[in-house]
Amino acid sequence: MTKKQGVFFVICGPSGAGKTTLVTRVRRRFPDLVYVPSYTSRPPRSPQELKAGRYRFISKEEFERRIRQNEFLEYAIYAGNYYGTSRSEVQTLLASGRNVIKEADVQGVRQLRRRRFGGRLVAIFIVPPSLKELEHRLGKRGTESSIARRERLAAVFDELGALDLFDYIVINRRIAQSVERLSAIIRAERSL
Repeated sequence: MTKKQGVFFVICGPSGAGKTTLVTRVRRRFPDLVYVPSYTSRPPRSPQELKAGRYRFISKEEFERRIRQNEFLEYAIYAGNYYGTSRSEVQTLLASGRNVIKEADVQGVRQLRRRRFGGRLVAIFIVPPSLKELEHRLGKRGTESSIARRERLAAVFDELGALDLFDYIVINRRIAQSVERLSAIIRAERSL
C-alpha cells in the first residue's frame, strides 16, 4: 500500500492581516502539522525574530546561488528582498505523508499553482475586515517606516486581484473565530 501524500497548506494575505498569529495558534491545535520556514535575504528585524524560527536568513548572493541551483519551490522579491521555500524540505515531508503549513505571498502561490511538487496544495487567503483596520494593524506593529507601510497598503489591491488562486478566503475579524475557521479547513482537507 502506498503512503498517502501530505497536504501543503499555504497561508497568504496582506502584511498585517494576521497570518502569523493564525498560523501560530493553528499549529498548537495540530502539532503534527509541520511548519516550514521561509528563506530570506533580508536581515532580521530584531533578535526575537531571529530566535522565532519563521525565517532562515541568508545573503542575497547565497539566495541567488540557490535560485540557479533550482533549490526553491517558489520564491519572490518583496520590498527588495528575496523570500522562498525549500523545494527538498517540502517534497520530503509531503512524500512521507506529513502535512505542511507555511506562509507565502501571492507571487509564491502563483508559482506553486504552476508546479508539480508531490502533494496537494490548499491555498488560503487571509484578509482583514477593512483597509482601515489593516492600516491600524501595520501602524501598531511599529516595525516599519511610514513609506514601507504605504507600500504594503498599495500592494493589497494587487493581492486582492489574485483571489482566484485560492481555495479558501478567511476574513480575520476576530482571532478566535478565524482560528476556528482555519482549523475547520485543515480538518476537512486532511480527511480527503
